[in-house]
Amino acid sequence: MSRPVRVFLAGEGKAELGSRAGHPAYQSDEQPGVIATLLGKVQPDGWEIGGVREWKTIRKLKVGAARHADTHNVLGVALDAKEAGCAALAFMRDRDNDPDREAAIEQGIERAGTELDQPPQIIGGVAIPTLEGWLLALLGRTGTEQMSPGGASDRLARQLDGTPSVEAMVGLVESADLKTLPPDSRSLTVWLNRAKGALPALVESADGAS
Repeated sequence: MSRPVRVFLAGEGKAELGSRAGHPAYQSDEQPGVIATLLGKVQPDGWEIGGVREWKTIRKLKVGAARHADTHNVLGVALDAKEAGCAALAFMRDRDNDPDREAAIEQGIERAGTELDQPPQIIGGVAIPTLEGWLLALLGRTGTEQMSPGGASDRLARQLDGTPSVEAMVGLVESADLKTLPPDSRSLTVWLNRAKGALPALVESADGAS
């Protein structure tokens, strides 16, 4: 039997990382977060979490000039993934109200692919306007990328009859049909296409090598 493909996860907190968030001494696999759940929708088996990093704890690599800190953040977490022996890195980062964040993240992904020796495959991107917007898109709502961060949060809270828990967010992802996403959910579609293009192929390659 082949060994599972190791995937490194990075996100802003418990919503993205579940019980893998927080100090390593207290991490567990008890509660998955949104990232692992989305990956599981794309590829149900053949992979495992090989490491995690909260965005605020990423090492700031100063390799080459970059105008935005998140370019360096992507490079730093890609190096973390490589050092952890992971074949893939999966992350998401809220755009919030930063109009430059998406371009900075994309620059980081491109640079990681060219500046790191044998980099992990990267499944990453910016959630526009936030993770809550992606969750609304998974519910079939259109126009989410035009919402403000606060508007998306309020709308999701109304949709779920209260402040969403990690469990409620994960349940929403689990029940979503990825084939019926609104056509204007661009940033979520980009992220999912990266997952579909990377993870199944990595698992198939690992199976073939066993």
